[in-house]
Amino acid sequence: MRHGIAILLTALVIGGAAHADWKMDSFMISLWGGPHDEATAKAYADAHFNTVMASYDMLQLCRKHGLRVMVMDGTPELAAKHKDDAGVWGWFVCDEPGEAQFEEVAGRVAKLHEADPNHPAYVNLMAWMNLKPYFETVKPRLLSYDYYQWWWGTQNHFGRLEAHRAAALEAGVPLICWVEANADPRWERGQPGATYLPDNEPKLRQSVYTALAYGVKGIQWFVESLILDRGEDDKPLPKLQKAGEDSKAINAELEALGPVLVRLRAVDVFHTEPVPPSAKAVPTDLWVQAKGRHLTLGLFADEKGTSYVMVVNRDIGMRRAARIRFGRPVTRVERFDRQTRGWVEVPVRAVRMMLKAGDGELLRVE
Repeated sequence: MRHGIAILLTALVIGGAAHADWKMDSFMISLWGGPHDEATAKAYADAHFNTVMASYDMLQLCRKHGLRVMVMDGTPELAAKHKDDAGVWGWFVCDEPGEAQFEEVAGRVAKLHEADPNHPAYVNLMAWMNLKPYFETVKPRLLSYDYYQWWWGTQNHFGRLEAHRAAALEAGVPLICWVEANADPRWERGQPGATYLPDNEPKLRQSVYTALAYGVKGIQWFVESLILDRGEDDKPLPKLQKAGEDSKAINAELEALGPVLVRLRAVDVFHTEPVPPSAKAVPTDLWVQAKGRHLTLGLFADEKGTSYVMVVNRDIGMRRAARIRFGRPVTRVERFDRQTRGWVEVPVRAVRMMLKAGDGELLRVE
């Protein structure tokens, strides 16, 4: 992936949304990379990845280990052949195209979608691209973007989330975002001394849980070389680095939360003080109120109209207390337990929680 200096996003007025048979049926947990043998396929599965980016000849091996494949070297002919194949996640088209490439990308996307109505053609964007011509020209079935806040600047993280969430909702497509597996910017810049930072885990956790509050339906980690150790031939080994252990722990939580999150409709996102740039403060008349600093509230609803609230501690340096109150009649509140993968009832009058650095909790409110 190329990296660059962030520029301002232009105003978004998205049109021409693609209407497709494909619907995202499971939360994506993926990375830039894929297995090359039995041992690494097992390592990915053991680290709770469910989707890998791999060549077509790896499809059967990945299927054996329960990994769906974003096929990196797919063609319309292969797409037509595998249109009913549950082992295929989708068809990779390109990474970070410039606006001048949109017409060419649109042609490739259209051919794959014509051949396979059941899987998406995948394109990933740099976070500062103009999304209006992208949707109008390419007509994607999803929106994927990368913005690595710990490498490129935390001041733009929420602005990117706000813009891409709005664009995905307007177009009616799921949103996927990328997170850097190692938060040390020296790695990305190629500077000496790059290492595993002591606060790597809360930084990754904050990136993921704030993205969940904004309604993303998939997390992709960059990059395989920061997650798995490398051998003398520079091929991945079936052993996780420290950063990979952090990704694995968060992946296990995403695996638990995913079946709930993937079917929820994003409603809105608000923040307590200090409100990040480009983000919104919690309105005083909102039906749910939060007491506590550095909190993000992601609001959702399911197909029955039941409300959900993702409460996130944006602070990467310390635990934060959160107290949640409701300004409308509420009969039942439950917290999702990521360990048991079930719902636990909590007191209705005032929900209290202590969130560790960067962490989040999902509530169901009836």
